[in-house]
Amino acid sequence: MRMSVLALLLVALIPFTLNAVLPSCYHSYDEISSILFDLENQHPDIAKVHLIGYSQQDEVPIYAMQISADVQGSWQRPALLFVGQVHAEEIMGVELTLANITEILEHRNQAPYGLWINQLDTWWVPTLNPEGHNVVTANLDTSYRKNKRDNNGNGIFDFSPLVGYDIDGVDINRNFDFNWAHGDTLMQPGGTEVYDYYRGPAPMSESEIQAIKRLADEKKFIYSICWHSSRSGNFSEKVYYSFNWKDVRPSPDLLFAKSIAQGVASQITKENGSATYEFYPNTSRQGCFHDWMYLQYGTFQLLIEMGTSNLQPEEPQMLDTLSRCKQGVWWLLNRALLFSTAVPSSSLLTGNIKDSSTGEAIEAEIIIQGRHAPWFVPRTSDSETGRYFKALPTGTYTVQTRKKGYWDNIGTGVRVNNGSWSYHNPMLSPKEPAIMQGSVRSGSSNINAVMLIKDIQPDTLIIAGDYIHHGYEGEYPIEIFAEGYYPYLGSVTLAPGTQHRTFDLSPAEVLFSEDWESGTDAWEIEGPWVLQNELSASGYAITDSWGGRGHYAQNCDVWIKTVNPIFIPANNSPLLYFDSHLHTEWDFDPVTVEVSTDGTQWTQVFVKSGRHDWWQKEYVHLEDFSGQSIYLRFRLVDQSVDEKLTDPGWTLDNITLITGSTTANEDEIVPGMPQAVLYPNFPNPFNPQTTIKYSLAQAEDVTLEIFNLKGQRVRSYTPGVQKAGNHDFVWNGTDDQAREVASGIYFYRLNSPNYSQSRKMILMK
Repeated sequence: MRMSVLALLLVALIPFTLNAVLPSCYHSYDEISSILFDLENQHPDIAKVHLIGYSQQDEVPIYAMQISADVQGSWQRPALLFVGQVHAEEIMGVELTLANITEILEHRNQAPYGLWINQLDTWWVPTLNPEGHNVVTANLDTSYRKNKRDNNGNGIFDFSPLVGYDIDGVDINRNFDFNWAHGDTLMQPGGTEVYDYYRGPAPMSESEIQAIKRLADEKKFIYSICWHSSRSGNFSEKVYYSFNWKDVRPSPDLLFAKSIAQGVASQITKENGSATYEFYPNTSRQGCFHDWMYLQYGTFQLLIEMGTSNLQPEEPQMLDTLSRCKQGVWWLLNRALLFSTAVPSSSLLTGNIKDSSTGEAIEAEIIIQGRHAPWFVPRTSDSETGRYFKALPTGTYTVQTRKKGYWDNIGTGVRVNNGSWSYHNPMLSPKEPAIMQGSVRSGSSNINAVMLIKDIQPDTLIIAGDYIHHGYEGEYPIEIFAEGYYPYLGSVTLAPGTQHRTFDLSPAEVLFSEDWESGTDAWEIEGPWVLQNELSASGYAITDSWGGRGHYAQNCDVWIKTVNPIFIPANNSPLLYFDSHLHTEWDFDPVTVEVSTDGTQWTQVFVKSGRHDWWQKEYVHLEDFSGQSIYLRFRLVDQSVDEKLTDPGWTLDNITLITGSTTANEDEIVPGMPQAVLYPNFPNPFNPQTTIKYSLAQAEDVTLEIFNLKGQRVRSYTPGVQKAGNHDFVWNGTDDQAREVASGIYFYRLNSPNYSQSRKMILMK
């Protein structure tokens, strides 16, 4: 153990301590594992232990126990998840989870246990933080909270028995990729617990979080409980649900989530017997498990603070707490049943989604209109069975089901009943395949370009003239950008079969450009905008609050404005485009582009908000200002009641105002059209790997080879005959014997009976 001098000096500042020695009634990790495997051996038909991952630092196995009448996982039952512990010191949840597992299995032939086993697919993770659990149960530090990530890279586990001074470790309940930006940095200013809530070096960086994500990706849980205990006692004996941030930003399902939390809380009596547990929406934004589960899957996960500030009580009190808290678990299990008189409602929408032509099950997105948000990750059905489960209150809904390659299904008047599950079985009609092939050129010369076709999942082609796009019939927005040329912005209508389209882009006339490489003299600036080169599309970029390190200020109004007017010639299709990296509140804190002819009165021509924190090009047509001189203003405005409702903000690069033209010509298939296209690899230069993409217009026997500058073949990929469509190969910089190759220039060549082409790439180590 290493203790810093600072930590020793601050002993007097710590207002509370935990047990120096843990009571003997708590199980060690080895005992937990032994219990799980023993129970699996006793009940192999309904209990199965799954290895779902390993801990971050010590690579301790993380186990989940599945209890179901079908442990092979046919995915025809609603799945529920119960996690005993994420914070190391909060160990009562581990004991409760073990007790729940044991009781259900030992009473498998009794009601209601048998109903839970037969109708549900329940998953139990006693500890999601086994290496932190080991720190506590070994009495190294009974106040330890985190995993054991080696934050300072010294190879030593740096911890302290003082509460809040453990240098190593990540609070894995701050590591989820939803509001991670609001979590604590490693040494957060203020307070005495300067290390304990560290969010980690990046969202989803911790292997424990990755493990639970893999499991949740597969099972798509409808309900969940994650057990906690309040160190200070300020949050004890409370149930938290998602979410109403700062009491002004409610989730679309707030009232229904409240009803679930209220039902569970009503079953758990407080330690002093005065009342039952209280229930509240989560009001803070900080990368927590339950909010992320709601974002990602629509799971209603409850964070329950069990017990009082005595996190690790002796056995009598611990057992009493478990006895009271298990009643909340039983209520939630009953809520998920097909029918139960033990709960006021079993309302739930379920069904199977199938292909209307083949009858085969398909994985598709389910959108409940009126309960949807643009920031939701698509909630999808099971890929093998097409089954979905959506917990909903009683009511009538419009249900949209969609999948790339299919026409949307809109179900109106879908009724969700109170007493039992309700069923809606959408049949999706497949679209006919459509191939669009041709070239992007300027005049008679092919040019390099990026083509973006905006389907449900967009298709992006990085092309060098020729292209082959495999899509589906229908109309789709399309963007084609080539540096130095006027982009194509419009739509394409794809018909079944094959079509040929040539896109002709004219050279752009640049009226104004700003890449920030020469400073900010051309701009008037209001607010803390800075130039930096750590987050940029190329070179330097300007940021309103140095996003990623800070957030824009509460109730700010910050902007940059061109100092000099820009004259736009008449009738030349003026177009503004810029690279944008944006992270503001969804539906709030808009960023805008504004235009003025006098520098005083402004017209809004672009508005956007939300988390779009990747570089993308934004386009703004300015035909209304042809023949005039204009000023440009880029602006962010916040109106909020709390600084935690601000976000990392807006970063801008490569602001360009151009004129020009572009056309799309549709022709019949002509002789000599390429039967395959080899695209430029991406990224390039690269380290450690790059993706080589190619498209086939028809089935071809293909070979992909990689050569060094001497012409020596270093790697070959021989998939054989591949069907028409898009294909890719990921090269990780190794030869055919899996040996790493040196940095340098390499050539890759695609060969087929009807096609051969080579391109160049650079490996930089």
